[in-house]
Amino acid sequence: MKTNLLPVKLFCLSLIGLLLFSCIPQTKMKYLQTKEGETPKTEFVTLPPGYTLKPGDYLHVRVMSLDQKSNEIFSSVVATGGASMYTNSTEQELYLKSHMVNDSGYINFPLLGLVYAKGLTVAAIERNLTLSMDSIIKGTSVDVKLVLYNISVLGEVNRPGQITIYNSRVNIFQAFALAGDLTGFADRSKIQIVRTEGTKTNIIVLDLLNTDIISSPYYYLQPNDVIYIEPLKSKSFAFETFPYGLVYSTIGLVLVILTFFK
Repeated sequence: MKTNLLPVKLFCLSLIGLLLFSCIPQTKMKYLQTKEGETPKTEFVTLPPGYTLKPGDYLHVRVMSLDQKSNEIFSSVVATGGASMYTNSTEQELYLKSHMVNDSGYINFPLLGLVYAKGLTVAAIERNLTLSMDSIIKGTSVDVKLVLYNISVLGEVNRPGQITIYNSRVNIFQAFALAGDLTGFADRSKIQIVRTEGTKTNIIVLDLLNTDIISSPYYYLQPNDVIYIEPLKSKSFAFETFPYGLVYSTIGLVLVILTFFK
Protein backbone atom coordinates (compact mmCIF):
# COMPACT_ATOMS: atom_id res chain seq x y z
CA MET A 1 0.00 0.00 0.00
CA LYS A 2 1.40 3.40 -1.02
CA THR A 3 1.68 5.90 1.78
CA ASN A 4 0.58 9.50 1.20
CA LEU A 5 3.42 11.66 2.59
CA LEU A 6 1.73 15.03 2.09
CA PRO A 7 -0.05 15.06 5.50
CA VAL A 8 3.18 14.01 7.18
CA LYS A 9 5.16 16.77 5.47
CA LEU A 10 2.53 19.33 6.43
CA PHE A 11 2.65 18.10 10.02
CA CYS A 12 6.43 18.40 10.19
CA LEU A 13 6.39 21.90 8.68
CA SER A 14 3.66 22.98 11.08
CA LEU A 15 5.63 21.63 14.03
CA ILE A 16 8.78 23.47 13.00
CA GLY A 17 6.80 26.68 12.45
CA LEU A 18 5.14 26.37 15.86
CA LEU A 19 8.47 25.86 17.59
CA LEU A 20 10.02 28.79 15.77
CA PHE A 21 7.20 31.14 16.79
CA SER A 22 7.32 29.80 20.35
CA CYS A 23 10.90 30.99 20.88
CA ILE A 24 11.38 34.24 22.80
CA PRO A 25 12.84 36.89 20.47
CA GLN A 26 16.03 38.75 21.40
CA THR A 27 14.15 42.05 21.38
CA LYS A 28 12.35 40.93 24.55
CA MET A 29 15.53 39.78 26.32
CA LYS A 30 18.22 42.35 25.50
CA TYR A 31 18.79 45.08 28.09
CA LEU A 32 19.22 48.79 27.26
CA GLN A 33 18.17 48.74 23.64
CA THR A 34 18.44 51.69 21.27
CA LYS A 35 15.54 52.34 18.95
CA GLU A 36 16.14 51.72 15.29
CA GLY A 37 17.59 54.77 13.56
CA GLU A 38 18.78 56.41 16.80
CA THR A 39 22.42 56.94 17.69
CA PRO A 40 23.39 54.71 20.63
CA LYS A 41 23.86 56.71 23.83
CA THR A 42 27.11 56.35 25.74
CA GLU A 43 26.65 59.05 28.38
CA PHE A 44 23.76 59.47 30.79
CA VAL A 45 22.84 61.89 33.54
CA THR A 46 22.36 59.68 36.58
CA LEU A 47 20.29 61.15 39.39
CA PRO A 48 21.76 60.71 42.90
CA PRO A 49 19.87 58.29 45.17
CA GLY A 50 18.84 61.05 47.58
CA TYR A 51 17.51 58.62 50.21
CA THR A 52 16.48 60.31 53.45
CA LEU A 53 16.46 58.51 56.76
CA LYS A 54 13.19 57.22 58.19
CA PRO A 55 12.12 55.75 61.54
CA GLY A 56 13.26 52.15 61.73
CA ASP A 57 16.52 52.72 59.80
CA TYR A 58 19.73 51.52 61.45
CA LEU A 59 22.94 53.57 61.39
CA HIS A 60 26.38 52.24 62.23
CA VAL A 61 28.47 55.15 63.54
CA ARG A 62 32.26 54.91 63.68
CA VAL A 63 34.06 57.59 65.71
CA MET A 64 37.78 58.15 65.08
CA SER A 65 40.06 60.43 67.08
CA LEU A 66 43.78 60.99 67.59
CA ASP A 67 43.21 60.73 71.34
CA GLN A 68 43.40 57.10 72.46
CA LYS A 69 41.39 57.74 75.63
CA SER A 70 38.59 59.28 73.58
CA ASN A 71 38.60 56.26 71.32
CA GLU A 72 38.20 53.99 74.32
CA ILE A 73 35.03 55.87 75.30
CA PHE A 74 33.49 54.81 72.01
CA SER A 75 34.99 51.32 71.99
CA SER A 76 31.53 49.80 72.15
CA VAL A 77 30.44 51.64 69.01
CA VAL A 78 33.74 51.94 67.16
CA ALA A 79 34.71 49.15 64.79
CA THR A 80 37.93 48.57 62.89
CA GLY A 81 38.64 46.77 59.67
CA GLY A 82 37.31 49.20 57.07
CA ALA A 83 34.46 48.43 54.71
CA SER A 84 34.90 44.66 55.06
CA MET A 85 33.69 45.05 58.66
CA TYR A 86 30.08 45.21 57.45
CA THR A 87 30.21 42.20 55.16
CA ASN A 88 31.90 40.06 57.82
CA SER A 89 29.45 40.99 60.56
CA THR A 90 26.24 39.13 61.21
CA GLU A 91 22.92 40.94 61.27
CA GLN A 92 22.78 40.42 65.04
CA GLU A 93 26.18 42.12 65.50
CA LEU A 94 25.19 45.04 63.29
CA TYR A 95 21.93 45.36 65.22
CA LEU A 96 23.71 45.51 68.58
CA LYS A 97 26.35 48.00 67.38
CA SER A 98 23.96 50.25 65.46
CA HIS A 99 21.66 53.13 66.33
CA MET A 100 18.04 52.94 65.26
CA VAL A 101 16.13 56.01 64.17
CA ASN A 102 13.20 56.02 66.61
CA ASP A 103 9.59 56.92 65.88
CA SER A 104 10.32 60.57 66.71
CA GLY A 105 13.19 60.67 64.23
CA TYR A 106 16.13 60.65 66.68
CA ILE A 107 19.10 58.40 67.40
CA ASN A 108 20.56 58.20 70.90
CA PHE A 109 24.32 58.74 70.71
CA PRO A 110 26.92 58.76 73.55
CA LEU A 111 27.89 62.23 74.85
CA LEU A 112 25.54 63.93 72.41
CA GLY A 113 22.26 62.42 73.57
CA LEU A 114 19.38 62.60 71.10
CA VAL A 115 20.44 63.55 67.57
CA TYR A 116 17.79 64.28 64.96
CA ALA A 117 18.13 62.09 61.85
CA LYS A 118 14.71 61.77 60.20
CA GLY A 119 14.58 63.35 56.75
CA LEU A 120 18.37 63.71 56.52
CA THR A 121 20.66 61.90 54.12
CA VAL A 122 23.44 59.70 55.47
CA ALA A 123 25.98 62.32 54.34
CA ALA A 124 24.09 65.06 56.22
CA ILE A 125 23.87 63.15 59.50
CA GLU A 126 27.55 62.28 59.14
CA ARG A 127 28.44 65.98 58.81
CA ASN A 128 26.25 66.91 61.78
CA LEU A 129 27.80 64.24 64.00
CA THR A 130 31.32 65.21 62.95
CA LEU A 131 30.72 68.88 63.84
CA SER A 132 29.09 68.00 67.16
CA MET A 133 31.82 65.55 68.17
CA ASP A 134 34.61 67.90 67.06
CA SER A 135 33.21 70.57 69.38
CA ILE A 136 33.75 68.14 72.27
CA ILE A 137 36.88 66.28 71.15
CA LYS A 138 39.12 68.13 68.70
CA GLY A 139 40.33 66.25 65.64
CA THR A 140 37.41 63.83 65.63
CA SER A 141 35.93 62.40 62.44
CA VAL A 142 32.78 60.33 62.13
CA ASP A 143 31.85 57.71 59.55
CA VAL A 144 28.18 56.75 59.19
CA LYS A 145 26.80 53.80 57.24
CA LEU A 146 23.23 52.68 56.66
CA VAL A 147 23.09 49.02 57.71
CA LEU A 148 20.52 46.22 57.89
CA TYR A 149 19.44 47.46 54.47
CA ASN A 150 17.28 44.86 52.75
CA ILE A 151 15.50 44.61 49.41
CA SER A 152 13.32 41.79 48.10
CA VAL A 153 13.42 40.44 44.54
CA LEU A 154 10.52 38.21 43.49
CA GLY A 155 9.19 36.63 40.32
CA GLU A 156 11.21 35.70 37.25
CA VAL A 157 14.72 35.70 38.72
CA ASN A 158 17.00 32.74 39.26
CA ARG A 159 17.39 33.28 43.01
CA PRO A 160 14.32 35.09 44.41
CA GLY A 161 14.30 36.24 48.00
CA GLN A 162 15.45 38.96 50.38
CA ILE A 163 18.91 40.46 49.83
CA THR A 164 20.99 42.31 52.41
CA ILE A 165 22.84 45.28 50.91
CA TYR A 166 26.15 46.46 52.39
CA ASN A 167 26.82 49.32 49.99
CA SER A 168 25.55 52.85 50.52
CA ARG A 169 23.54 52.55 47.31
CA VAL A 170 22.55 49.87 44.82
CA ASN A 171 20.96 50.18 41.40
CA ILE A 172 18.41 47.86 39.88
CA PHE A 173 20.90 45.98 37.68
CA GLN A 174 23.13 45.27 40.68
CA ALA A 175 20.10 43.91 42.52
CA PHE A 176 19.32 41.54 39.65
CA ALA A 177 22.95 40.41 39.58
CA LEU A 178 22.69 39.52 43.28
CA ALA A 179 19.49 37.58 42.49
CA GLY A 180 21.18 35.56 39.76
CA ASP A 181 19.83 37.69 36.87
CA LEU A 182 16.41 37.50 35.26
CA THR A 183 15.18 34.30 33.65
CA GLY A 184 14.53 34.08 29.93
CA PHE A 185 10.79 34.32 30.60
CA ALA A 186 10.95 37.62 32.52
CA ASP A 187 9.00 40.54 31.09
CA ARG A 188 11.83 43.06 31.05
CA SER A 189 9.53 45.85 29.90
CA LYS A 190 7.39 45.74 33.07
CA ILE A 191 9.58 45.64 36.16
CA GLN A 192 7.53 46.65 39.18
CA ILE A 193 9.01 48.34 42.25
CA VAL A 194 6.81 48.43 45.35
CA ARG A 195 8.03 51.29 47.56
CA THR A 196 6.54 52.28 50.91
CA GLU A 197 7.07 55.78 52.27
CA GLY A 198 5.33 56.35 55.57
CA THR A 199 1.70 55.30 55.15
CA LYS A 200 1.86 55.56 51.36
CA THR A 201 2.79 52.70 49.03
CA ASN A 202 3.59 53.27 45.35
CA ILE A 203 4.06 50.83 42.48
CA ILE A 204 6.55 52.04 39.87
CA VAL A 205 6.92 50.29 36.51
CA LEU A 206 10.32 50.37 34.77
CA ASP A 207 11.40 49.24 31.30
CA LEU A 208 14.83 47.56 31.25
CA LEU A 209 14.74 47.44 27.45
CA ASN A 210 15.06 51.23 27.25
CA THR A 211 18.34 53.03 27.94
CA ASP A 212 16.42 55.89 29.58
CA ILE A 213 16.13 53.77 32.73
CA ILE A 214 19.65 54.88 33.72
CA SER A 215 18.37 58.45 34.10
CA SER A 216 15.25 57.38 36.00
CA PRO A 217 14.82 58.62 39.59
CA TYR A 218 14.02 54.99 40.46
CA TYR A 219 17.27 53.60 38.99
CA TYR A 220 18.71 53.44 42.52
CA LEU A 221 16.81 51.34 45.02
CA GLN A 222 15.85 52.23 48.57
CA PRO A 223 15.70 50.15 51.76
CA ASN A 224 12.78 47.72 51.89
CA ASP A 225 11.97 48.07 48.18
CA VAL A 226 10.22 45.03 46.70
CA ILE A 227 11.00 44.29 43.04
CA TYR A 228 8.60 42.02 41.22
CA ILE A 229 9.27 40.67 37.72
CA GLU A 230 6.21 39.18 36.08
CA PRO A 231 6.51 36.46 33.40
CA LEU A 232 5.88 36.95 29.71
CA LYS A 233 2.39 36.01 28.62
CA SER A 234 3.89 33.36 26.34
CA LYS A 235 5.73 31.58 29.16
CA SER A 236 3.37 28.57 29.19
CA PHE A 237 4.34 27.55 25.67
CA ALA A 238 7.48 29.50 24.81
CA PHE A 239 11.14 28.42 24.66
CA GLU A 240 14.14 30.55 25.63
CA THR A 241 16.13 29.13 22.72
CA PHE A 242 15.17 27.09 19.70
CA PRO A 243 14.77 23.42 20.79
CA TYR A 244 16.67 21.75 17.98
CA GLY A 245 16.86 18.46 19.85
CA LEU A 246 13.07 18.32 20.22
CA VAL A 247 12.56 19.05 16.51
CA TYR A 248 15.04 16.41 15.36
CA SER A 249 13.72 13.75 17.72
CA THR A 250 10.10 14.45 16.63
CA ILE A 251 10.98 14.23 12.93
CA GLY A 252 12.96 11.06 13.58
CA LEU A 253 10.01 9.51 15.40
CA VAL A 254 7.68 10.38 12.51
CA LEU A 255 10.06 8.76 10.01
CA VAL A 256 10.33 5.60 12.11
CA ILE A 257 6.52 5.34 12.26
CA LEU A 258 6.25 5.84 8.50
CA THR A 259 8.88 3.19 7.85
CA PHE A 260 7.07 0.78 10.14
CA PHE A 261 3.70 1.18 8.39
CA LYS A 262 5.28 1.20 4.95
